[in-house]
Amino acid sequence: MARGLPQKEEKEARKSRLQLAIANDDVDEVHNLIGEEQQLLDRLSKDPFPNTPLHLAAAAGKTQVAMEIAILKPSFTRKLNLEGYSPMHLALQNEHYNIVRALMNRDPKLIRVSGRCGITPLHYVAGKEGDDELEILVEFLCTCKSSIEDLTSRRETAVHIAIKKDNLEAFKVLFGWLQRVHLTEILHWKDEDGNNVLDIAKSKELTEISDLLSRHRITDLLIGYVNLKEKDFRDKTTREVSQGNPSGDQDLAEESRPPTLSLSLSHFLRRELTCFEKYAMCFGLNESAREIILVVATLITTATYQAAVTPPGGYWGDNSSNPPANFTVVTANSSGIAVGKPHQAGDVIMSGKYLYPFTALNGMVFLLSVITIWSTAIPLLPHTIPVYLLVLLLSGTFLATATIGFPESDAVAAGTIEILCMSLLLVVLAVPTYFWY
Repeated sequence: MARGLPQKEEKEARKSRLQLAIANDDVDEVHNLIGEEQQLLDRLSKDPFPNTPLHLAAAAGKTQVAMEIAILKPSFTRKLNLEGYSPMHLALQNEHYNIVRALMNRDPKLIRVSGRCGITPLHYVAGKEGDDELEILVEFLCTCKSSIEDLTSRRETAVHIAIKKDNLEAFKVLFGWLQRVHLTEILHWKDEDGNNVLDIAKSKELTEISDLLSRHRITDLLIGYVNLKEKDFRDKTTREVSQGNPSGDQDLAEESRPPTLSLSLSHFLRRELTCFEKYAMCFGLNESAREIILVVATLITTATYQAAVTPPGGYWGDNSSNPPANFTVVTANSSGIAVGKPHQAGDVIMSGKYLYPFTALNGMVFLLSVITIWSTAIPLLPHTIPVYLLVLLLSGTFLATATIGFPESDAVAAGTIEILCMSLLLVVLAVPTYFWY
């Protein structure tokens, strides 16, 4: 620019050049302009509700310039213009999904930026129809799980908006995702009119949605249900969905079976739950509860295994043939120890009267604790398959240890116990594996 131009005209000319650089998606020219005037971006964005250069680039679909400005001025990504929209809102409205994904990857929390009427990008896309919009919806949910808790100024969740917009496919995606990550309590939340998801579906006569809720036994939970954790209009989030990881999370990948390469994630979430997924939804536990159950079950497993290794009375340390001819009575002392009974070294000293109840009760408790460990690990399949196999081997070792000390006269009983117990363990192991594969 000519140096003789008045300063005001020079600034206006530089503004025009920046707009042209944005239109041409020219990152180099943007940096040249910033070199001429370091306060250029701030000067053009000083209004309370500015239409920043990032807003212009996002609305025009200029990905390179938009991301360069987002890197240089991260604060611009959260600013609202006079119409109440952030750059991500504008990119969504103009269907520039490459910019949406780029901004999301740079800062997942941008999905939770509230714009006009409290509508976040998640709310907006939940009300839009189309395959591309469904894929964006899924990406939002998986990238920022806690965004599902955001409410509009009318206390609407994304699920409310999908139903009010008659967007059945978006509702199926949201509903399938909520089930797979165990967050169906969000369906209990009410908007400012006091309506939950089922109320709205019935008022709009959306029978398919009502039937879908009924098939998954949500209806009984919604009718007459008072959610003590429901959000108040001015309160903060009542439940931190993404503890320790407020932006991104891997729960969906860990707690639901991944789709095949030929099936998009939006189609996968719209499918009916499999038997395995229904089990995981019913018995899925939070991390704290799972840890407590595993600790208790492991302690019980250890105690019962130790009892099998060292039964009361211990083992005979010597061999004893048949008693003398004049010794015809075999007695037992108060501990159930057979006195005068023929035995071999390594046999259990405890007599059959006490041995069988002890072995049966100890073995039953051991098997129940093992089944508890398995049941807790089912929602984490297939990552917990090694746990299944190791516990199965431990169970086999337990049964061998518990019955190997039986006297020869009780060999048939010992073999029967081993077969029955191992059959039970194999069935318990096979059922979840069958449902998974």
